[in-house]
Amino acid sequence: MVSHLHQEEKGTDVNVATHLLVDILEERVDGVVVISNDSDLRLPVLTARARVPVGHVNPRSGLFAGDLAGTKDEGVGNHWWRKLTAVDYLRHQLSDPAGGYAKPAGW
Repeated sequence: MVSHLHQEEKGTDVNVATHLLVDILEERVDGVVVISNDSDLRLPVLTARARVPVGHVNPRSGLFAGDLAGTKDEGVGNHWWRKLTAVDYLRHQLSDPAGGYAKPAGW
């Protein structure tokens, strides 16, 4: 048996960081929720926390990336963290069928 993991850089973190900071700096938002555990977002998240409350959701059940750690009261304060688990995903699935689309057999 062979297992292979291939991760490819798509620039998504740069796009997320850009939109996050533009929205904050142009005062379009009063707070943000970042759903990522990508440590490349360290500087934009720290910058955001200085200006608005930031909710941080780790889409995996593992530890938060150390570079994304913080405290509830840093910057403007009122920040929070949450990890998603398998149970979270199972509880929040769309009904089947949804909008005329059905789950494939075996899902």
